[in-house]
Amino acid sequence: MQAKFIFSLILAVLVAIFAIQNSAAVPVNFIVYHLEISQALIILISAIIGAIIAFSLGLMKQFNMNKTIKEKDKQIRNLEMSVAKLEIENGELHTKNAMSLDSEESRLNTSTISDDKNLTH
Repeated sequence: MQAKFIFSLILAVLVAIFAIQNSAAVPVNFIVYHLEISQALIILISAIIGAIIAFSLGLMKQFNMNKTIKEKDKQIRNLEMSVAKLEIENGELHTKNAMSLDSEESRLNTSTISDDKNLTH
């Protein structure tokens, strides 16, 4: 970030030096306007307009990135909630399965004991 600032500052100084060295009045024609203005002023105004455009484009990009980040955060929260629900459901199914296996094992043990009693009688 600091390197960008230093680069911008150097660029601004170079534009200012260029503008001062080229300060002669020049004719300017724009649509229906015809005037004579300092070339330095034209250079500085052009640089300022360019900076404003670049800043505006940067703001728009930042706004779009923030919007995308918020959408992705919402998707992450929704997916995390889905994972939590599935983990709870998985735990319930494991418990249910374990209980089912215990009752099946108990039924088999009871059946085996009664078969053993029938064999001894």
